[in-house]
Amino acid sequence: MKRLVRWGFLAVALGLLTWAVIVEWDEVTQALRSLSWGAVIAAGLAATVALGINALSWREVMVSVGLEASVPSAMRVFLLSQVGKYVPGSVWPVLAQAEFARDHGVSRARAMTGSIVAMVVGVVTAAIVGLVGVAITVPDAVATYWWIIPVALALVAALTPPVLRRLVALAFRVTKRTEEPAHVSGGALLGSAAWSILMWLLLGLQAWLLLREIAPGDDATYVLATGAFALAWLVGFLVVIAPAGAGAREAALVVLLGSVATGPQALSLALVSRFLMTAADAIGFGIGVAIRRGQPASAPDHTAES
Repeated sequence: MKRLVRWGFLAVALGLLTWAVIVEWDEVTQALRSLSWGAVIAAGLAATVALGINALSWREVMVSVGLEASVPSAMRVFLLSQVGKYVPGSVWPVLAQAEFARDHGVSRARAMTGSIVAMVVGVVTAAIVGLVGVAITVPDAVATYWWIIPVALALVAALTPPVLRRLVALAFRVTKRTEEPAHVSGGALLGSAAWSILMWLLLGLQAWLLLREIAPGDDATYVLATGAFALAWLVGFLVVIAPAGAGAREAALVVLLGSVATGPQALSLALVSRFLMTAADAIGFGIGVAIRRGQPASAPDHTAES
């Protein structure tokens, strides 16, 4: 029954992902006319590689909480779980990751701890990369987006072990978990953050490759594209009712790129970027299915489950 529910959830999420492609198809094809195929392919490749880098960031934390799985096996778990973000609510990928990680001997409590921490790492690094990128490229950005600074500082503080431990404990209480959260080492946090920053740099490259053709000009820099994309993703993440931040991310990107692109240009970039990232998730799902499922490195630990 658990296996049926698990794959049923993935089937629903995959159906929503497919629907997202269908809904955006006409607008995306119109935006594609202003782009070269070289730029589209390169941007799509950057988005796909970034997804794999994100999996390595997640694995870094999961190994710290007890995951004993090879890189391919960890990739399989992460890539399959990513379609959960197309179900409204930002929590679904975390739950899916935790559930699939149990196949590799990680208790539910440890798996939940690792996935929550990995999510916090992604949010913190998005804020840092976004703040730095926008602050040094957009005129009066600090005055306009001043609120980002305290948010970023609070998020950075959230990555310190004492604060992070309390946040995870709070998440456990909210979800009515009675177990003690697992400890995540400082080294694992640093490693995960390093992989996550690399992911944002690749996603920024994806956005810049599109931006320089949609809105050519000296002001359309890689640094600006990277910062704007990271902040737009953060806005979409915080709007939890939108599947994968749909709508919110695009609106934020239009605002953040207002100094170098017109509204229609920025919207075209946002639509093509979302389509490419959706395609990357679909490719990742296919890779996850194709990877032969390895045997768990250790017997499942049921002592901490309820």
